[in-house]
Amino acid sequence: MLRFANYIFLVVLTLFCKHSFSQNKARYEIDAKRIGVNFYDKDALPRSREFIRLDSTYYVGWYYEGMFKYDRAADYLGYKNCIAPLKKAFLLFERNYKNDLKTVLTPGRYSFAQSDIVQLCNALYDSYSNVEEPDSAMWILDRVQSWNTGNDFMEYNIKAAWTIHRNRFYIHKYSFLKNSVEANEQLALNHLYAALAGGDANSIFYLAIIHNYLLNIDSAGLYYDILKQTGGFSYNNYAHFQNTLGNFAEAITNFENDKYAFDKRLIESYYFLPALFINSGKSKEAIDETNSIINTNGSTPGFGWYNIALARSYLYNGQLDSCEKAINKAAQFKEVHIGTTLGQSQYDFAVNVIKLLLAKNKIQRIKFINKGWWYSLSDLSEIAALSSEQFLLKFALVNELAGNPEREQVIYNIFASENVIGFDEILNMMKNISPQYFAEIYKQKEASEKRKNIVRYMQLFYGEFSYEAGNYKESQQTFENILNTALLDTAHEKLFVARLYESLARSYLHDGDKDKAENMKYNFFKEYPQLIPFSGFTVKMNLSASGLNASMEKNIIKELKGCDIDFADETNGNIPRAFLNFIALKNKYEVDYSVTDANGKIIVPQQKMYFKKEDGVGNELALRLCGVGGPAEFEGD
Repeated sequence: MLRFANYIFLVVLTLFCKHSFSQNKARYEIDAKRIGVNFYDKDALPRSREFIRLDSTYYVGWYYEGMFKYDRAADYLGYKNCIAPLKKAFLLFERNYKNDLKTVLTPGRYSFAQSDIVQLCNALYDSYSNVEEPDSAMWILDRVQSWNTGNDFMEYNIKAAWTIHRNRFYIHKYSFLKNSVEANEQLALNHLYAALAGGDANSIFYLAIIHNYLLNIDSAGLYYDILKQTGGFSYNNYAHFQNTLGNFAEAITNFENDKYAFDKRLIESYYFLPALFINSGKSKEAIDETNSIINTNGSTPGFGWYNIALARSYLYNGQLDSCEKAINKAAQFKEVHIGTTLGQSQYDFAVNVIKLLLAKNKIQRIKFINKGWWYSLSDLSEIAALSSEQFLLKFALVNELAGNPEREQVIYNIFASENVIGFDEILNMMKNISPQYFAEIYKQKEASEKRKNIVRYMQLFYGEFSYEAGNYKESQQTFENILNTALLDTAHEKLFVARLYESLARSYLHDGDKDKAENMKYNFFKEYPQLIPFSGFTVKMNLSASGLNASMEKNIIKELKGCDIDFADETNGNIPRAFLNFIALKNKYEVDYSVTDANGKIIVPQQKMYFKKEDGVGNELALRLCGVGGPAEFEGD
């Protein structure tokens, strides 16, 4: 029996030695063959399969497969597909070097293994983050930290802080988070302070971001000053800081400095710059800016965000059909949020806000292009459908808002960091929800706001919600106080000024003061004419038309005058002047149009529109005379 046991032991020992020799031989062969072939080379994938076939328990083959896929990943599926081989390589590396990890990772002692594990861990962390699996991203950080090698190649505290900050609002969802946004942000700060105490100056970059988010303005400013002096300064992040302060010219300059193309992630400048252009009354520039990055980068990460920005730009330019196409593209696109704190919940929220405003403006457009909409069955039917859509969207947004634990920090605090919708969108979204509640909120915010350039926005919000709550006198006094005392950046706050004039016009109409109301409507039109068709106001306009040589032109003018514009004969100081000139070309017609104020100052620059049929031309001209954009070739209804 003993002799049989010895025989079995010798057989097992022989087989083990033979397997070990064969395995070592395979690994030597793999190590030799990998020289001269990098994971990003076109031959790396077939080489990875060869390595796995030679020895599937050696990490190198899986490492090559995972890194090859990671290097080429540009969407959700791409990053998802590279996780399995990367994780396999990671676990095998850990097993292959379990007794030698500290030696392998000794700083300054270069080896293939050291380079591989550094790239592998960072790629796996990035992939988990990019497919929104933060619990797995934290797992890889904690696993590497548990090795206790003395080489913090993952920058554990910084990446942990970033992961916590990106997911701060997912209360009770992930085990690494605390029970409130505030506690999560403090946890992130603790990690960054630990990194700073350990001599990692990169923590300053992230400290500036988080303090800006928390509206700790002095602390954020201090860290940005340090970054300016020591390097690591980000134009993009500093632009966000200036935007938070209401220094809009500075924000635009810094976003402009951060623009570049051909990067596999969201370039935030192309999302936030269009919003600043819209606030400046330059919706056409916002459209051009966003179209340029979409045409350059195509459907890579950021495509969805850019389409939200494009939809917003079309919305404020009055081109509702183009807005709808862009926002539907964004809604249907599977965005990957790479290198940004903006996540899927903010993305979905922004999409729904644009959809809500689009439905609202569509209703107003129907009423604008047909003064007799109330006895048109087709118009009434369309308005009913849009009203139902608007109700459902507002219901969904109210639920999103109620379930958003950072709404007071990000949404209610206008221009706060991490806010992906503009002040005007916030105001329109929250109107009619609970006016008395929000009036009280913004009265408190007006009193406590430390950002001097944002106080007037808090006052505007207070005035709007006071009006909605029925406090008309208080509301009017608030608006008049802003008009008479606020020092505005008129070049970059045209949207704010326009909304102020609109609010005053509404207040004066409610009081029956028609002269003041007409004056404010006139100022509203001059400041931001594209908003007029969607305001519910009827503006006066003097019309001069020439080239009316055929019945077609006369029919167009008749249709134009059926729109909600009060065409008046007088030309006093409160009435814009519109000019039309029709020209018959060889196979189509041309109409030149422009609008000036009573003194000849241009409001809508001279432009041309071409058409072949008269249907819908009058309605389109009514919109164009209000500055609404559109193609030069009008196809008709």
